[in-house]
Amino acid sequence: MNTTEIISNLKSNWKAGLTVAMINIPLSISLAVASGATPLQWIITAIWSWIIAAFFASSNYNVFWVAWALSSILLTFALSHWDNWAMLLPIIAIVSGFIILAIYFLKITKYITLLPSTVLHWFLISVWVTIALGQISGALGLNNPALWIHQHEEIYMNLYEIFKHISSIDLTSFLVFAIWFIFLIFTKKRFPNFPAVIILTIIWISVWLWVNNWILPKILLLSDKFPALSFSLFQFPFPSLWINNIKDIVEIIKWVFKTSLVVAIIAILETIISARIAEKMTKQKFRKNKEVLGLALSNIWTGLLGWLPVTAVFIRTALNIKSGGTHKTAGFLTSVFTLIISALLFNGFFKFLPFPIIAAILMNIAIGLIDISLLKKLYNLEKTAFAITLITTFLSVFWEPTYWILIWTTITLFIYIKKITNLDANVSVFRKWEFTQKISLHSYLKDQKKWDLILMKFSTWLNYLNIEHNISEIRHLNQDQKLIISLAHISNIDVDGIEALDEIVETLENNWVDVYLAGAREDKKCISKLHCHKDLELKWKIFKSSSEALEKLKR
Repeated sequence: MNTTEIISNLKSNWKAGLTVAMINIPLSISLAVASGATPLQWIITAIWSWIIAAFFASSNYNVFWVAWALSSILLTFALSHWDNWAMLLPIIAIVSGFIILAIYFLKITKYITLLPSTVLHWFLISVWVTIALGQISGALGLNNPALWIHQHEEIYMNLYEIFKHISSIDLTSFLVFAIWFIFLIFTKKRFPNFPAVIILTIIWISVWLWVNNWILPKILLLSDKFPALSFSLFQFPFPSLWINNIKDIVEIIKWVFKTSLVVAIIAILETIISARIAEKMTKQKFRKNKEVLGLALSNIWTGLLGWLPVTAVFIRTALNIKSGGTHKTAGFLTSVFTLIISALLFNGFFKFLPFPIIAAILMNIAIGLIDISLLKKLYNLEKTAFAITLITTFLSVFWEPTYWILIWTTITLFIYIKKITNLDANVSVFRKWEFTQKISLHSYLKDQKKWDLILMKFSTWLNYLNIEHNISEIRHLNQDQKLIISLAHISNIDVDGIEALDEIVETLENNWVDVYLAGAREDKKCISKLHCHKDLELKWKIFKSSSEALEKLKR
């Protein structure tokens, strides 16, 4: 890229970079509260990840950040067992980065992204539930450290704590939350391009910065929970933990790897989906593997600098495009503007942000995560998937949401396998040596006639998944019929398929059904594995093609 192109990109992308930076600073502070990390960790993570992605990622538009989908995962980890486990979040970034890097070098990205898209959308709904319910205490003023209300890993336990301390609700905090939450909802619907989050943040920080606390009622501020806020581009990523025995070490390694694996999978899925959204909006292609490489290096780099795991964020990516971003320069400028604004204002300005306002911002974000159109599509097209989505979302209140990713994926795959195993082979029916119809085997069995000639074709791979159902169906063929089994489209047969095909031939021959094999060329090694092959060959029941079999049988 020459100097002219650099200047041109700077001119055409500075507005998008500034817009995304202005939005992300208050959002980073707000979501830090929901993840168990500090506000500075979120802000600096965004700065470094965008810089690395600008050099190594493929998409010109993807915005890398600590995504909302990761916040509940990080919070669950941060609340596990020891109070200082939040210090291990940079280790999660490093380990997940190396997992993503291994996936890149092994070239198995396509298998990770084969997970049903409904899994990710369901996870976003669970994130919405986690974020929304997690902000109730802040909206009611119950997150005040003076109340000594214990924060639990489980959502339902936190709801129980709120119910138990309901008499301590701060009415002022609730009114501030309610009024400005309604304001955010209203402006999002009526004025979608209005930067309501930025305006709201500036207004309330200014109020508490310039107005004496003796005049306004006391509301919990960010500085009350994070009194030692200070700006820094680097922190030591390898904390010291109090470890008593080898069991503690094993427990830490187990939790770090498990959480990192989930983070890696979610990060890859959301990054690819975000890039695809950008591709649809701009008609500019991206390279999937290079995008994953950029994601891996971003996580490793931010982790080594002491910050958090990242992924591309499709809502921020869409904002980047709508704000006029046309090149990676927009992401790089977002990092620069975020750095400048944070360095100037973080220590003495953002600490005056009230928690009820943070709760209002997060509740507004949470509602934005609900994809109503997807839920309608699921209800109309896949009611089973819709029901499972609702059930698992409800159960995520009682059990860690990340487990449900695996459970939901497993259930979905079982449903898919069930559909595959119940697929019927197609048969062409000949009566009185004339072709009559082409239907599924199951449909033919309802109206089969004596002396019919049937040509049946299997798919490319005959295996344990698709053979059992067809065996049970074929056994219902009546005697005195002729069956031609076409193997022309079969490229391979596993052990179960070989045994099943032999069983079919033996069973049908015993039931006085003439069986013939067609398309059994010698170059297909899988055909010679059949036990019945030699026997049928001796009886002149093996033909090179279906057309040859039909021609000779008609004589």
